[in-house]
Amino acid sequence: MKKPAPGKGKTVKKPSLPTQARIKAAKPAPDKTRRSLCPINLTLELIGDSWSMLIVRDLMLRGHNSYQGFLRSEEKIATNILADRLSRLEQNGLISKAADPSDKRKFIYALTARGADLAPVLVEMALYAMKHEPVVDMPKEIVAEMQKNKAAFAQKLTRSFTPKTPRVKSEPKPAKDKPEFSPEFSDETLSLF
Repeated sequence: MKKPAPGKGKTVKKPSLPTQARIKAAKPAPDKTRRSLCPINLTLELIGDSWSMLIVRDLMLRGHNSYQGFLRSEEKIATNILADRLSRLEQNGLISKAADPSDKRKFIYALTARGADLAPVLVEMALYAMKHEPVVDMPKEIVAEMQKNKAAFAQKLTRSFTPKTPRVKSEPKPAKDKPEFSPEFSDETLSLF
């Protein structure tokens, strides 16, 4: 009598690995649209193309807030690429789009709080280029301020472009031993170019 070839004839039950199963169950299933859940990958999927950070730069540092304003940038982005990147940035919650009050056919773009949080990344990218490139085009006073205290500079940018929520005045509270700290938003805007 012949013996069946290995793997044929009999069903072999694999031993269960409850620990391994629990580890896999604790980890969320990867999003089908993401390559991985690595934080570097997730950030690059949002802003890792050649144009997205330039649009954020234009909003944050150059005061551009319209389609035509972005087209005027020296990098000369193509109209189809610009439309695609603006749409992606909006879908990812980094910018918002509102109808222009003076011309309803046009839109005004603004950074969201999530987009304003990219200020430290923008500062680090600028500092990296200043360190490794022989020539950069940025005002000397901005370079000096950025190099002097990059964290304070990035924080100033973030505060300047984080959408401000209106404060609702309420009845005064009874005085306590220590006064409450209530920071007020600054109306100052920061324009670097």
